[in-house]
Amino acid sequence: MKYLKPRSNKALFKYERCADRFATELPVEIDGVRGVTRNISATGVYFETHAAQTPGSRVRFTVEVIVQGEKTKVPCEGEVVRVDHNRGRMGVAAKLEKSFFSDATEIIVSQPGERMRLH
Repeated sequence: MKYLKPRSNKALFKYERCADRFATELPVEIDGVRGVTRNISATGVYFETHAAQTPGSRVRFTVEVIVQGEKTKVPCEGEVVRVDHNRGRMGVAAKLEKSFFSDATEIIVSQPGERMRLH
């Protein structure tokens, strides 16, 4: 995972980023359409997909992560803040409703092959 350092403290767009971003390629699924993350932070995510999105709309998707060797899908929901067109795919920047990392830290593997969710 590569750490992306902001170039300056100024916002590049009409919204400000409030968390550090990390470059990562994780599988994403939105309405049965697969994609891949390009960067992720505690409060947002940028991913590429073929699923059409519109700025200002709500988006629900899952991000696949590996926790202690097991694939786990983390459900995410947020607001689409930007849509780009990259190499025939849509680049989607979404501000998350809940922190991505808070959901991921709720997953605990108590024994190999067994998952438990804390509330």
